[in-house]
Amino acid sequence: MPVEKTITITFPNNHDGSLTHQIRNFGEELWSEIERAKLGDVGGLEAVDKATDMLSVQIYRTRKVRTVRRMVDKLLEAHFLDYRSEVHYS
Repeated sequence: MPVEKTITITFPNNHDGSLTHQIRNFGEELWSEIERAKLGDVGGLEAVDKATDMLSVQIYRTRKVRTVRRMVDKLLEAHFLDYRSEVHYS
């Protein structure tokens, strides 16, 4: 499926790697939610398992951007990463 929009989530405060485990747990849950709803692509579990300071979500349909944004925000908050991350939409 062609990608229409991308959400990039960066974690600029993970210089020392202290957030890496939390980021990967967040990524696994995000991957599961995105894949289950067939909303986009996170790059698979391989990308999540390598994540240290960035995750990217490629959204298949522009009209689903709000749904994915809410999902990302909810999961960031649940993993206590909402104030330690920056979310960019393109």
